[in-house]
Amino acid sequence: MGIMGDINQIGIITPDIERSIEEFKKIGLTEWSEVFVNTPDKFEDMVAYGRPCEYSSKCASNFDLNIEIELIEPLDDKSDYAAFLKRNGGQAGIHHLRVDFDDMADVNATGKELLLSGVAAGSGMAYEYYDFKDELGLVLEYFPVDR
Repeated sequence: MGIMGDINQIGIITPDIERSIEEFKKIGLTEWSEVFVNTPDKFEDMVAYGRPCEYSSKCASNFDLNIEIELIEPLDDKSDYAAFLKRNGGQAGIHHLRVDFDDMADVNATGKELLLSGVAAGSGMAYEYYDFKDELGLVLEYFPVDR
């Protein structure tokens, strides 16, 4: 498999994004983006667990540190975001790292399950999440991905 590059983001799944933002503000992460509601009308070619599936979530990001902190609140039970909350007893936690990779063909050749993917409508910017939970204890996100 290819070589992993920089870690650009820590993705945290939360049952309540507004509450999580307030808690992070208490420890100094104060500059949060607007909370965006991601719905199927904003994405094309959405996939969950390797099959076409439309799912929704809220997200917000913070760049106060040298790495992006992304909060995601699932709005339905269709995605791995929701499955993470269920596995984690409804508690917030680290779900994924967004990483650079030197060769996506190598990633695809691993046979790892494609947990989530989609393309931002009109932009062509795609994301892909792969299941590395057994080996690394988390998911790896690749963004942007050429499609």
